[in-house]
Amino acid sequence: MGRLDIKLFISQKNTTVGDIEGNFEILKKSFKNAVSKNCDFFITPELSLTGYPAQDLLLREDFLKKINFFKKKILDLTSKTKTIFALSIPTLSNDSTFNSLLLIQSGKIVYSIQKNELPNYGVFDERRYFVSPNQVNEYFVYKKKKIQFLICEDMWSDNFFKKKSNIKLDLIIVINASPFETGKFTLRKAFAKKRVQHSECELVYINTVGSQDDLIFDGGSFFMNKYGNIILQEKFFDESEMIIDLDKKIEKIKIKKVDDLELLYRALMVGLKNYMLKNGFTFAHLGLSGGIDSALTLAILADTIESKNISSFFLPSKFSSIQSKEDAYKLSTNLGIKTTEISIEMIRKKLSSQLKPIFKNLKEDITEENIQSRLRGIILMALSNKFNSLLITTGNKSELAVGYSTLYGDMCGGYSLLKDVYKTKVFELCDWRNKNILNEFKIKKNNIIPEEIITKEPTAELRYNQKDSDILPPYKILDKILSLLIDENRSLDFTIKKGFSKNTVKKIWKMIKNSEFKRYQSSIGPKVSRMSLSADRRFPITNKFDL
Repeated sequence: MGRLDIKLFISQKNTTVGDIEGNFEILKKSFKNAVSKNCDFFITPELSLTGYPAQDLLLREDFLKKINFFKKKILDLTSKTKTIFALSIPTLSNDSTFNSLLLIQSGKIVYSIQKNELPNYGVFDERRYFVSPNQVNEYFVYKKKKIQFLICEDMWSDNFFKKKSNIKLDLIIVINASPFETGKFTLRKAFAKKRVQHSECELVYINTVGSQDDLIFDGGSFFMNKYGNIILQEKFFDESEMIIDLDKKIEKIKIKKVDDLELLYRALMVGLKNYMLKNGFTFAHLGLSGGIDSALTLAILADTIESKNISSFFLPSKFSSIQSKEDAYKLSTNLGIKTTEISIEMIRKKLSSQLKPIFKNLKEDITEENIQSRLRGIILMALSNKFNSLLITTGNKSELAVGYSTLYGDMCGGYSLLKDVYKTKVFELCDWRNKNILNEFKIKKNNIIPEEIITKEPTAELRYNQKDSDILPPYKILDKILSLLIDENRSLDFTIKKGFSKNTVKKIWKMIKNSEFKRYQSSIGPKVSRMSLSADRRFPITNKFDL
């Protein structure tokens, strides 16, 4: 096959759900750049005009009406140019809504397709909003070349390709809003390679970037040759524009292999930054305990936004150790962030005395421990209200999974940064951050997290000599069991065969099940794994199923 006389302009941009006016301006500016470069196609990611996922906004008549209004503006925008605008929008036909891709040239729609494979698993719920078409459009002919356009899941579905004919293609273009999770890019490459090998042609993959609520989009758009090798690739997590001139021989560039921990750290930064920006927050704060979770959370905060916009608060009771205070202040000094101490001890004693006549001679237990956590929650939420500051919750996935957290206490907050990060991964991220500095970091220093925080035994410090291991197995064991029960949804027998005791597995399952009600009320946080504790995993609160 000879070279294709086609020049593509790839727009890897960050758009916002519902901000159709703002998204239009982003696309308009980028399109004009494509026109100035004499590009044949201007390619945008899936549903970039509306933002993705728009969820139940798609059920509103006024929302769909506004989409149609801006579709007409895009038709007008293209009226005096030959550059084809590839626009992905919801379209309405006979009371059915389709996830469509329109090719617009010189003010007219010259080709359109609808998404066939509508994902309805994990975080995806597209069958609630869209309908699959009754027929499959094979390809678009441009300059006598056959170009097949696919919308996200259509590339991933073997079933979709079974339905398609074996017509010889010249190029596949896939538009996507594909969320990040650890290891996801490897999967994308594998599926893209299957498609180019099946069709014996080159493939262009376009992905969106930024984040929307709990979903993070990592970009990483690429051009793959017919042998399954990526020879051009956009950066991860960065807004960018890329021209692919298929008329010229494209030399394979050396693509830097990115460490999974680096991608995870950057994903957490992007989720945090976008959540704050898109929801109007300039300031953020947290409770700094001297433990590893709040240390990593503060480090990510400091790398993401200016230190002057961050506040941290040390909220000791009589059970808080001198070591924790020293560690907290050492960390905040390393990051250039002011830490303010607000003792909860006087309030704790006062409240205990008020409750004593009611509790009478009942023995102290977790009730008194949770009171401390909830007093901290009250103070941190008061600061959030007063200063319009986003309270960042510091709990990790391991704790949330087994309920080792206090509802209306340490779970208080507007954004739960480590919600989908297991405790063992928290340790790994701390170690990685101490050894690495990226260009986008605000803090250009190594070893920002004190070694004492990383090496000391985890404790909630809600009673004297308390350790997490009093209740939980070691985190290396706990996280492996949680990964099997939650991420892989495995049975008791399967988990036992992996080397874990029956009693321990049943105990962990019971803790997961009994704490479901807490997770229903937990703060939103970025999804970074295959199975988050929110939209990916939907278990009933009232649940009598046992392993």
